[in-house]
Amino acid sequence: MSRNSNKSGSPSQPNRNRNRNRVSVPGTEGAAGKSPNSGPVTDADITTPGTAIEAISKVHSQALETATEGDIEAATKTAPPGTDGLDIVMAARELWEANELCRARSERMSRLEEGERALKESQDLLTQEQAQLAADGKALEERDSSLKIKEEDVRHREDGLRVRELNAEAGFAAERRVSLQLLDQEAAAVREELSRARGLISAERADWDARWRQEDQRVRAELEQLRREQAEQHAASARELDEQRRQFETEASQTRAALKKQQAQLDVREDVLREDREAFDLRVKQRAGASSEEAEAKYRDLEARLAAARKERDGLYERLREREEAERVLGNRPLDQVKRELDALIKENKSLSDRLAKRPSEDMVTRLEMLERAQEEWEADRARLSQELMASRALVARSAIAVTELESLRDQKAALETGRDLLQAALEELRKDVDERIRRSDGVSPFPSCSQMDGDDTLQGRVPMFDEIPDLATFCSDLQNRVAFDPTSGKELYYSISDIRCFLAGMAMSRLHLLQGISGTGKTSLPLAFARALGAGAALIEVQAGWRDRQDLIGHFNAFERRFYESEFLQALYKAQCPRHEDGVFIVVLDEMNLSHPEQYFADLLSALEQDPQYQKLDLMTAAVEPAPALLQNGRTLPLPQNVWFVGTANHDETTKDFADKTYDRAHVMELPRHRESFKLKKTRARAPVSLATLQGAFAAVQNTYQQQAAAAYRFVDTQFAEILGRRFRVGWGNRLERQMLNFVPVVIAAGGTMTEAVDHILATKLLRKIRDRHDTRPEDLEALRLAVEEAWPRLGSQGEPVKSTSIVRAELRRLGADEAA
Repeated sequence: MSRNSNKSGSPSQPNRNRNRNRVSVPGTEGAAGKSPNSGPVTDADITTPGTAIEAISKVHSQALETATEGDIEAATKTAPPGTDGLDIVMAARELWEANELCRARSERMSRLEEGERALKESQDLLTQEQAQLAADGKALEERDSSLKIKEEDVRHREDGLRVRELNAEAGFAAERRVSLQLLDQEAAAVREELSRARGLISAERADWDARWRQEDQRVRAELEQLRREQAEQHAASARELDEQRRQFETEASQTRAALKKQQAQLDVREDVLREDREAFDLRVKQRAGASSEEAEAKYRDLEARLAAARKERDGLYERLREREEAERVLGNRPLDQVKRELDALIKENKSLSDRLAKRPSEDMVTRLEMLERAQEEWEADRARLSQELMASRALVARSAIAVTELESLRDQKAALETGRDLLQAALEELRKDVDERIRRSDGVSPFPSCSQMDGDDTLQGRVPMFDEIPDLATFCSDLQNRVAFDPTSGKELYYSISDIRCFLAGMAMSRLHLLQGISGTGKTSLPLAFARALGAGAALIEVQAGWRDRQDLIGHFNAFERRFYESEFLQALYKAQCPRHEDGVFIVVLDEMNLSHPEQYFADLLSALEQDPQYQKLDLMTAAVEPAPALLQNGRTLPLPQNVWFVGTANHDETTKDFADKTYDRAHVMELPRHRESFKLKKTRARAPVSLATLQGAFAAVQNTYQQQAAAAYRFVDTQFAEILGRRFRVGWGNRLERQMLNFVPVVIAAGGTMTEAVDHILATKLLRKIRDRHDTRPEDLEALRLAVEEAWPRLGSQGEPVKSTSIVRAELRRLGADEAA
């Protein structure tokens, strides 16, 4: 169980677990299970309580994979019945969500079955329509054959008319005029018929072109949809296979037998998927080929009809040209020649009359027109029926695909039902495990380490304390020697007297210290050695780069195990309040404090350190627990001990974070030098640990003695540098700096330092630190600041130069390329 259970409200209900209320999830009798392509939950997954929880998580994740967004939103909006205010573990909640998702999936399966029944009825109706289309097609073929016979008859009659026209041109003038009038009428009729045929052919061609383009676009759209569906199926199958492989690799060490079985099932599914993919590609190709062939056949038929119409048009044009040529020839000849030709034609008048008598009647012409109109209607019916036939074929193909998907959903339903049964068994195992854990946790403290300290005789006993510091200068010198030599390890640590003095004065100024410098300068060793020299308690906490909130620092409560995972930091705070250490000093070292953002995981303590002592506390639980450690207030709150100092070490490179200004402003900052000079050690006698009251009393005494000097130091900083730092660098400060200087400066002076040393340290670490590495800094502003420091420092009335402050200004000038000005 992860610590996230602490955030969901579980820690507020520990008494209910203690009273053996049972964790139950009503409504879990609904459908629940896994995707058919996911690894099945085997009997080995639920043989133990731990694996039962893993099985529930696995089923929950697989239910999420097969659920829609609407199902997930509905499942997360509703809470399990009867779970308000109960201490329900995350596994039970996941089980409830999986049950809700599976119930929604069962409802979709029911709707799909209804769709299947409707599809079957549509298929029956489609079969009837296909039979009717077949009958209509047969009738259409019979009508086409009769139309061909009639077209052949019309062609013979046109040939007879053409012969009679030639005979009429060779007759007498009167008969010729009559024949010409008849021919003109026939030519007009032919022209009208030709114009009508051209219009019909153009309209039919345009209609067929539009239909062909629509059919081509529809076929292309269907092919594109099929390709997308195939790609989505491939991607979904690939994701499912990848998820199965990852699950198999994670569980390989525990369920090798199950892995082999699941691998065999995976191979079978891959074969089925490959076969389905090949069959699907084949169906797509066949469908595309059939559609293309049908469209090409229609196009060839239209081309043939267009060619026939063009041929008929050319024949009519040829007839008109011949007639016009005959008229031109007759109009240009002399009268005697025309007379001779008329005389010759009189002899053939009788035969011409006979032939004219054989000319078709008006009834036959009317009947021919009716047949032509019927032919046009048959052609339109044939085109409509062809289109309906193609639509019916497409519907049949889509119905076949829907049936395949329905069969797949049936298989998934069977797998889900199997998973539901396994899930119910796992739920029973989980209930038994929860009951057993509740039974075992009764009477056991959720804070085992802190409760153990309550019974530790070493921590519960008090020790004599050193309670006399007459002179801070002598005390600092003694601390320098005690820090330098470690009798347990024999290691020597040389720190200058100014560093020891600064660290001691920092303890009077703030309970949070920041030690900076390059690696290897003894940042971690100094506070630990200082604690050893004072006889104080100490704890080293290694900060991790992944820390994000207070739970990473102090620990978290596991509601399922009913146990608080106490971090080393929390144990150190509790140990500092035990009788062994409560009267002395306790230093907690946060090593590599800026590997993560202190403003996130250390935020509660940054805020608490600014409050009055009675309000400095950490709320570990939202409700009281029993039995609670003795030092917890109200069974859930740990007071922040007043004898604890927090010392953070910091390197500045690409792996670390920058401290925020609010952290710097609250802390005492020291930057240790790169090299330290050794000195001759003096022998020191063993002594009792320095008491907290003695150290604070010494601080209070010197702060009262040098109160005026400290006030003068603050006035110097405020009057000499407020204007230039605020106007040119936008750096300001408030009452906190005054309070810190009133506590820091007297201890430095009393410990053997000077006013210059104290003010230089405050100015460099609190104010000038903020102008480092700024991109908006101008060289002329830095030069003005350097001159202001040099001109103002003699007014302090103290010996020495502001080494730390001027070095920061000169370093910034060099960074901006102003070496000569520096």
